[in-house]
Amino acid sequence: MNKAILRGLDILKFVGESEEPVTIAELSRYLEIPKTSVFNIVNSLVERDYLSVKDRKLKSYELGIGTFKLGSLYLSKTGLVNIADPILKWAADNVLETVFLAVVNNYELVYIYKKESKKTLRTTANLGSVMPLYSTGLGKAILATYDEVEINEYLTRTKLLPRTEKTLINREDLLEDLEVTRQRGYSICDEENEDGIFCIGVPVHDNTGKAIAAVSISSLKINNYSEKAKKHKEFAIKAALEISKRLGYTKERLF
Repeated sequence: MNKAILRGLDILKFVGESEEPVTIAELSRYLEIPKTSVFNIVNSLVERDYLSVKDRKLKSYELGIGTFKLGSLYLSKTGLVNIADPILKWAADNVLETVFLAVVNNYELVYIYKKESKKTLRTTANLGSVMPLYSTGLGKAILATYDEVEINEYLTRTKLLPRTEKTLINREDLLEDLEVTRQRGYSICDEENEDGIFCIGVPVHDNTGKAIAAVSISSLKINNYSEKAKKHKEFAIKAALEISKRLGYTKERLF
């Protein structure tokens, strides 16, 4: 494969995941290649607007408008997003929280869409961000639909690392949690991915019955969060089921 293209993609991913503008020196260390090589690739990305110069003196960069345009093209061609949009808006307006839609790519969770209410909850989950399946409500909702072979394959490929003190990093604990999720009809992420955040997750199925995505509703874990969770799970289930039906899913249960 073309190394320059792969390195360019690695640069975009690294810059996109960084909270601050990234310098040539930082990219050189990350890619373990000379600064001159990084500079040539970065210049090409800047010319195509995939990166923009934040500080010419420091030679620092951030994502450019080109990445947004490319992402917008992808979303505009994604039937899932078009179908989900009004349903997620309905859910967000009713629960007054942010509702997320995510898919799986290479055994990781990718946030592809969200609808915010007037009462927006700020989390680390931005569009395009990647999170583990095992520590998120969205991810566990999808994992709970996997059969034994698929689960074993996932656990063979994935190291369960703690993201908070409550992350399930023991294989048996995670398997038990997934079984409870199936019986309950929705997953719960109780501060397992982010401190102070409680999340309800439900899978979305296509016309073949395969879980291709998940819907979640997140809230701050405050005094009345358990009461809010009852309402959230109802709207999350209804939203995921309606999206699934519009994709051709015919069953009444998602697990």
